[in-house]
Amino acid sequence: MRPLDVPEGYELAQHGGPYARELGPLWVKREPGRITLAMRVEERHCNSAGAAHGGCIASLADLGLVHTASALREQQGLPKQFLVTVSMNIEFLAPAPEGSWLELVGEASRIGRTLCFTDAVIWADGKKAARCSGVFALGAARPAS
Repeated sequence: MRPLDVPEGYELAQHGGPYARELGPLWVKREPGRITLAMRVEERHCNSAGAAHGGCIASLADLGLVHTASALREQQGLPKQFLVTVSMNIEFLAPAPEGSWLELVGEASRIGRTLCFTDAVIWADGKKAARCSGVFALGAARPAS
């Protein structure tokens, strides 16, 4: 069951390790060619100015970009593998105040044999808060879930 403050079309993200579970709950929306990973900014995510800490936004970026690459690999029928962050770039554009709905809309720009390249925009209540991109290397095979 979705809480009232989660927009329609989202489901609880089921994958992720202990860090992602502590950051969240995280919500996912899947559309052809794109993945949206989202969360509600709570006080525990905020800096002293009352907005999401840059580290929180960077964590959402890393998780969202790898989630994007993984989901799009799966859509292409490629095997499930762990993806390891090689590099990530982020540009902070505007604050994400406490209570805002923070959503990363990601797209894979290229999926190769050993690397996946992803790009995303992070929105806070419909306002562009950050841009990010990442490169991920294929790791070990993921167990079937």
